[in-house]
Amino acid sequence: MQLQDKKVGSVGLYGMGGVGKTTLLTRINNEFLKTREDEFDAVIWVTVSRPASVEKVQQVLFNKLGIPSHKWEGRSEDETKEEVFNALKTKKFVLLLDDLWEPLDLFSVEIPPVNNENKSKVVFTTRFSTVCLDMGAKGIEVKSLAWEEAFALFQIYVGKDTINSHLFTLAFALFQEQKRLRNGRERYKC
Repeated sequence: MQLQDKKVGSVGLYGMGGVGKTTLLTRINNEFLKTREDEFDAVIWVTVSRPASVEKVQQVLFNKLGIPSHKWEGRSEDETKEEVFNALKTKKFVLLLDDLWEPLDLFSVEIPPVNNENKSKVVFTTRFSTVCLDMGAKGIEVKSLAWEEAFALFQIYVGKDTINSHLFTLAFALFQEQKRLRNGRERYKC
């Protein structure tokens, strides 16, 4: 995977809603947590959503890094940024940002740059490839599974009894509706 490449610092997973970006990010999180002690000092997950809030991201960082609230609550914006930078500048970290709707200026949060030197990583999910470009990240498109692949996965998880029941008919109808809606959305680029 490209995330294992020491030269890759920032990766954006992009694609339409519901294709599994957050699920992939969760798997990435779990893999990094397994190897954390060997490779990283901190693995930090932040759900950003919209509107993106620098303060919210900073607060999650403080909590995850175990920085006492008296060091940042009630402080000026510059003092708060300095605390974030000082906490991360000597750490090898993985920052996972879920559900970005617009570029997040990591410098405004005071996230140290990720590069070959510090070996840190930033991985995020977004619906828009432009967010990847604007954040200088390697963009990876996450697409829907083909019908055959989706059905094979469905069979694995639900078993033959479920497939032979009325639930299969319902699931198939739901799939067809989702496919119809997706095709309409792609046509109009909503």
